[in-house]
Amino acid sequence: MPEKTAALTRSYASHYADVHLLLRQGDEILMSRRRQQQVFPGMWQIPAGLMEQHEPARAAAAREFTEETGASVDPGHLRFVHLMHHVSTGSGSRRIAFFFESDRWHGSIGNPEPDKCEGWQWHKTTSLPQPLPPYLAVALQHIADGTRYSEYAWPDTAAPGPAVHPASRAQAAHGLSPLE
Repeated sequence: MPEKTAALTRSYASHYADVHLLLRQGDEILMSRRRQQQVFPGMWQIPAGLMEQHEPARAAAAREFTEETGASVDPGHLRFVHLMHHVSTGSGSRRIAFFFESDRWHGSIGNPEPDKCEGWQWHKTTSLPQPLPPYLAVALQHIADGTRYSEYAWPDTAAPGPAVHPASRAQAAHGLSPLE
């Protein structure tokens, strides 16, 4: 994304804005394994994608969910649970990731994008499939902990304060899953 310039001494960074939806059914969330794509091939993901120009975040999350599953959600029923400011370890792009959750949807969940994913499955939050994109593993842990904001994978000089690094590794060493 290009940088925006203001005045003579300042530049404002542009970021990709992506949206993620944790669709819950009891103690399970909906996930799919990515096919062999450029970013995070073979990894498990929740419904997610980029926001479009002039699109509010909840509307974008609902649109992405419909595009990826064929089912629909009402944007008004999506609950904001986390915001992550991160650098993608897959592409290197700067991103602002909105995370929403819901336990309500309409229609049957299918796989209208079989070239992008292997199909959608429900997974217990206590035993999520592996591997996950690193940022997602961290975000899911923050969501489980009730943390509303995090930063991830920023070089030490790029963002003030410490970057948030994967807590899931330490938890895995203690036999805990990312959402416990």
